[in-house]
Amino acid sequence: DCDQVHIDDVSSDDNGQDLSSYNFSADGFQCPSANNGICLASGVRGGVDWMRKLAFRYRKIKETYCNYRNNVGGLLGPAKREQWLQLRSEIELVTDNWLTLTVKCLCLISRRSHCVNILVTTTQLVPALSKVLLFGLGGLFPIENIYSATKI
Repeated sequence: DCDQVHIDDVSSDDNGQDLSSYNFSADGFQCPSANNGICLASGVRGGVDWMRKLAFRYRKIKETYCNYRNNVGGLLGPAKREQWLQLRSEIELVTDNWLTLTVKCLCLISRRSHCVNILVTTTQLVPALSKVLLFGLGGLFPIENIYSATKI
C-alpha cells in the first residue's frame, strides 16, 4: 500500500515539479473502494516513476494540511462545515466534552517552553491527518509531529 509512517518519508522522491496543473486522477494511481483505500499504480511498484507519483500525493496532502490546519471549515465549505460542527457538538455531549478537555491539555503543553505535542497513532497516516483536521487539532499538531505506527 501507499501508507507511510511520516509525511516526509517519500519527500526524497519528489522532484519539486509544479503540481498546480498536475492531474492526479490521470497519472496511473487508483484507490478502488474494494481495496480499502490502498493505492495501486501502473508501472513497477517502488520504481522511480511510482515513487515520484506517491511523493507528489504526499506533498499535496502536506500542503492541504498546512493550508487548512487552523480552518478546516475552509476546506469543507459552509454547508458541510455546519453539519460537521453539529455532529462534533453531539459527540461532545455524549462523551463528557472529551474534545474540549483534550484541547485544553494540548494547549497547556504547547504553551510550555521546550515542550511540543507529538501524535503517534495506529491509524494510517492520511486518515489520521484527516481526523486531526476535522477535530480542530491541526493548530496543536504541526504535520511534522504526526506519525503512524501501522507499518512498524
